[in-house]
Amino acid sequence: MARTESKSMQVHPDDEQVMIELMEKFHWSLLSSQEVKTVDTHLEETWSGDGIQSVTKTERYIKLAFSREIDLPHLKEIKQIENKYFSLPQPKFPELFPGGIILWLVLAVFTVGLIIWPIYLFLSYKPKKAKADELLTDLLNKREQVLKELQKYD
Repeated sequence: MARTESKSMQVHPDDEQVMIELMEKFHWSLLSSQEVKTVDTHLEETWSGDGIQSVTKTERYIKLAFSREIDLPHLKEIKQIENKYFSLPQPKFPELFPGGIILWLVLAVFTVGLIIWPIYLFLSYKPKKAKADELLTDLLNKREQVLKELQKYD
């Protein structure tokens, strides 16, 4: 029986198939896919401090488990390329409504939000968003190049 290594990860349900296909490129085989749903209900004091409310938080993700033979030819190089792929930095996108949309709606009622938000939009959000979009394009290009390096070991 061949010796193997294993790896598990959590992904968003929409990303399940994409991640499986990506991991297969790095010679991982899917062992299992399990949907995980957790519901946590607890009591919290209201933000005004005058009562208690029930708060429910739901978490849903897919847990993927993979295995790969450790006596694959060129495994060392494949691992290096895999590490390179997953270590590429992710761009951080700015929030359109920092602090939450409710805060901005409240501020809009007092017209403060109607003045401050457009200033934020044009002086901060748009330049940061353009930079993040540029970094994302660069990331996708670098990932494509890394995957091309991997093709010679198929």
